[in-house]
Amino acid sequence: MLTFYCPNCWTELQENTRKCPHCGYEVDHFESSSYEDKLLAALNHPLPERRIMAAQILGNLGSQRALKEFKNIIQAETDYFFLRAVLIASAKISSPDRFQILQLATKHESKLVRDLAVELLNQLTSGQEHDQWDRHTG
Repeated sequence: MLTFYCPNCWTELQENTRKCPHCGYEVDHFESSSYEDKLLAALNHPLPERRIMAAQILGNLGSQRALKEFKNIIQAETDYFFLRAVLIASAKISSPDRFQILQLATKHESKLVRDLAVELLNQLTSGQEHDQWDRHTG
């Protein structure tokens, strides 16, 4: 049986619910949202696998809009696997903001996150990022 969630507040919904009883979001509006908007919303999904997948796809798409969300995630999140996906995705997005996000991650409470951020920054600044992506995404 499938589980349905409100794409705005992630409250579990009954199938065919048109309006979220928790936040009042018109669920039908989500269907007309852009692919990028749906992926950005999925960064808050209750299932970790969905959040990770959304971050990976946003990075592959080069979503500039994702960088603001990624910065917020770096500041609040503790799940290493999600943070890893966010850092790798951030590094893939061609924007000066990616350096700010990776620099922010070098101060994260998790040593694994800090180490990955330093490694990605080193790769970006040395021009080796294209040679190294397989190592992180494989």
